[in-house]
Amino acid sequence: MKFNNHVFPLLKECDCVVIPNFGSFVCRNISAKFSENRSKLLPPNKEIVFNKNLKKNDGVLVKNISELKNISYSDAEEKINSWVKKTNKKINKGKSIAFENIGSLRKIDKNFIFEPNHNSIFLKSSYGLSAVDTVQINKTKIIKPSFNNTMLKYAAILILFVSFSAIALNSYFDSVKNFNENSYLVASKEVSKKIQRATFSINPIIPLVTLPIEKKYGNFHIIAGSFRFEENSLKMINLLKKKGFIEARKVGVNPYGLIQVAYNSYDSVERARAALELLRDAEDENAWLLIKN
Repeated sequence: MKFNNHVFPLLKECDCVVIPNFGSFVCRNISAKFSENRSKLLPPNKEIVFNKNLKKNDGVLVKNISELKNISYSDAEEKINSWVKKTNKKINKGKSIAFENIGSLRKIDKNFIFEPNHNSIFLKSSYGLSAVDTVQINKTKIIKPSFNNTMLKYAAILILFVSFSAIALNSYFDSVKNFNENSYLVASKEVSKKIQRATFSINPIIPLVTLPIEKKYGNFHIIAGSFRFEENSLKMINLLKKKGFIEARKVGVNPYGLIQVAYNSYDSVERARAALELLRDAEDENAWLLIKN
């Protein structure tokens, strides 16, 4: 009779399986651990030991054999006793008795030596878990830098230099920022003044535009047209001169980048308005008055 067909399944259910008049296999739970050479990590399991002194029949093994073999309780006891006698003879002769999936048992100087099978899983919660190969990590020695007093002194000087440099740079950039802001305010005021002077004054009859210009020909100009390209402005000037407007000329560029061409320029607004009225009636109803200070 193969006892492993009965003992091994019972060890998964019980913490102790007694073989009457022979001894018992006792289990205790153990946590996951490394193999002896630390090459594998073994899952949690039950550790099996053999106790030769615990051999009084508790009825568990006998009942199990009786049910599986479909024999009576007494017949099961007889089979166990027969196996025990044969096994004791073998052990006393120095032979090793193998319990499949459990381990092996032998006797040396009247002492039983049990070598468990570490590959078997007796713990139900660990079913399906296998040993995991471990990877050896080589420890790298960390070399700590050594500093002497001289190095620390230079490091302190360098830190102070960097700190003062940072403060100086911040101060410099703050000064530049303040200067730019003040310059921007001054420039903004000047531009605002010029914009205020260069306003368009619209009369119910005559449009007035005020922009700065040189005072060579007077500040009041009767505009004939505005042109994007200088070539076209020159053509207009030549055309006006052929018509008799010998003072026709360019009087600057407006804020939109257009070149302005004037029929003539005057030193007073009264004269300019009088000339504009005559010009509109006789020549160009779209002419208008530009004032440049």
